[in-house]
Amino acid sequence: MDTKLEVMLTQTFDRKPLVTVSNLPGLYADLTPEQIRALAAALCKAAEECELQPMGGRHFRQKKRLYDIMINK
Repeated sequence: MDTKLEVMLTQTFDRKPLVTVSNLPGLYADLTPEQIRALAAALCKAAEECELQPMGGRHFRQKKRLYDIMINK
């Protein structure tokens, strides 16, 4: 599994927050519970940051972000 989650913070056609994820595991991905939790934490960070972005036309900017997928060893 990648150690970084790559996303684009963007918006829907009606100016609502939207995250486009570039590198989720494919179909039938084998993930341990620890990996699932780490992926979920990175997705939650992306969701929180996306909701904080200004969505108005003049102030909106797409932003590419990388979030660490922290797996305890």
